[in-house]
Amino acid sequence: MSSLAAATTTTTVHTAGEFLAHWDDTRNFLIGPELVEFDSPMPPDEEIVDILRRDENARVQFIGMEADEQEKAALAERFRTDPLEQIVDFPFSLSHFSLRDFYAAGEFLQNFQSEVMIPWRTFLASTGLTWQRCYPIFFISGKNCHSTYHVDVSHVAAWQVHGEKTFIGYKRPEAVNDIQDIVDDRKSYVSNHPPAGIDPDDLISYRMAPGDLLWNQLLTPHWVEAGADIAVSINISHGGLAYQGRFCPNEQVLRARWEEHPDEAWLVDERY
Repeated sequence: MSSLAAATTTTTVHTAGEFLAHWDDTRNFLIGPELVEFDSPMPPDEEIVDILRRDENARVQFIGMEADEQEKAALAERFRTDPLEQIVDFPFSLSHFSLRDFYAAGEFLQNFQSEVMIPWRTFLASTGLTWQRCYPIFFISGKNCHSTYHVDVSHVAAWQVHGEKTFIGYKRPEAVNDIQDIVDDRKSYVSNHPPAGIDPDDLISYRMAPGDLLWNQLLTPHWVEAGADIAVSINISHGGLAYQGRFCPNEQVLRARWEEHPDEAWLVDERY
């Protein structure tokens, strides 16, 4: 998939006041290093892939690949078990939602809480924001691979660790898709490719290099494209984020639905 995004004016926040002015909007933005910068050395990209692919909680996909489900299942098994040098060029997408599996002494994320999550939560709290859930996820894209087109039921702080990714969303998502429709029919906003006929002038893209930190707004359609190298990011997912007791407008619509469909509500999460 080649990027559709036209050249646009991007936004970077540099102060806590600017962050508070944008966190509950619909347009994505970068968070400047003077606000938050993580000092948490990570293993090389291939080593991270090798560690995670062998764990039973890792999710492996081959998005957009022309193959049936049986072929993809066989390829996923090869991805998990074949020698690393034989699988690093696969068109893969690898995610892991239980990073605490690697927090023990001697594991590669043993200092992750003190070096990433505590500084991040401290920053959020310093702005006056509160939350009900806040946990990290690994998302790794193979060389020149892309994510699905989708929306997240969370605000996401995406920290680029290795390689480059281009994060593509809309300048004004509310002008393209009705938030009530997204909330009521979210599955229809998931596909292997963005919708046909998107006008590049409606899009905003952020090319993320290692160290960059991007804020992706809750329930806004987007997709992500990797560069020529394996691209590793850690995304911190948030739910129930509020300032002085007020949720963002999109989450207010979501919670109104949850009142009518309480079985759908995602209020807490034990991952951290």
